[in-house]
Amino acid sequence: MAEKKKLSTLSTAAILAMFVVQMGYTVVTPAMATLAKHFEGKDISWISTLPTLFVVLATFAAGSLMSRGVKYRTLAIVASLLYFIGGCAPALFDNYAGTLVCRAILGLGIGLINPLGNALVLGLYEGQKQASMLGFGTLFMNAGGIAFQMLGGGLAEINWNLTFWGHAFCAIGLLMAFFLPEPEKVQKTDRTTPTIKKEKIGSGVFLIAILFLLFNMLNFPIMMNVSILFEMREAGGATAAATALSLFTVAGCVAGFLYGAIFKVAKRWCLTLGYALAGFGAMVIFFGNSAVIMSIGLMMVGFGFSVIMPTFFAWAGLVTPPATVAVAISVILALMNFGGFLSSFWLKFLLAVFGESIHSAIIVEIIVFLATAVVFVIYNPLKEKKA
Repeated sequence: MAEKKKLSTLSTAAILAMFVVQMGYTVVTPAMATLAKHFEGKDISWISTLPTLFVVLATFAAGSLMSRGVKYRTLAIVASLLYFIGGCAPALFDNYAGTLVCRAILGLGIGLINPLGNALVLGLYEGQKQASMLGFGTLFMNAGGIAFQMLGGGLAEINWNLTFWGHAFCAIGLLMAFFLPEPEKVQKTDRTTPTIKKEKIGSGVFLIAILFLLFNMLNFPIMMNVSILFEMREAGGATAAATALSLFTVAGCVAGFLYGAIFKVAKRWCLTLGYALAGFGAMVIFFGNSAVIMSIGLMMVGFGFSVIMPTFFAWAGLVTPPATVAVAISVILALMNFGGFLSSFWLKFLLAVFGESIHSAIIVEIIVFLATAVVFVIYNPLKEKKA
């Protein structure tokens, strides 16, 4: 059985909509150079990375709330409202500190909404259908990323503050939240018998979470500094950077669309394939001296990540009991986003050690990703059984 209960087309669309809005914080990524000029003398990296800290906190909270029977629909509606207010408000004033406060509110909204899609897929689907839906989730997440990044880059070319109106795209999440289905285990939970307390999260979940954290911590600096890298190499401005970042997510869309077929053929080799592509893609970015070459590298990284991500979630479904899936997904996504927050400190460390933090960050990413690809040649995580 591939689907635990029959879902309507609208319910399926609502689940996929939760993936579409996950990358909302990337609206500012192609506009970093523009924001740096406006907020001269300020550390504008916090505008990009601060939301991830609050994503971590809210994601943990979401897992706890879901395990206690709070409806996914309710969480999605509250999250979307926070998302819209925190994301768009900085367009209405010119204040660095106020912008950071709004970015924190945005992070809370994203954090509450992030676990919903994957938790619903793991709770409502099985087998190859589950793998395909995880792939489609990645596809829609990247498609949303394209929309957010193109909106951010295009609006930044007009005026710095218009960038933040790109978050209004999250209204699609608010609309579709009203049609979210609920997993059977949530609907049938009795407060006198809290199933979630009887079983513990599988230890493998924490390994997956740490791998996600490292990937995001190492890759986030490239995404955050693309517009600066383009300017350094005279490869274009905010629009060119936004286009390159969109190609990153286009490649992710392709990987998500093909993931069901890739998983069916590659299975245990998916992680080796994903990390190898990401590592070699970072290498292309490092040596590239034009927008075209660097965009190709970004596409390789995007395709690789979008093979890795659903494979990690499939792996998580194998190593933790069904009753703990919602909490497990929250732990994984929380640490993944914490990696984005740590990337600011990682860049400061590289700057202190090497005197620069853009090229050295790419070199470390290349080494770690290719080494991890080799590790997964030897280690097959998909052989593990449920706890």
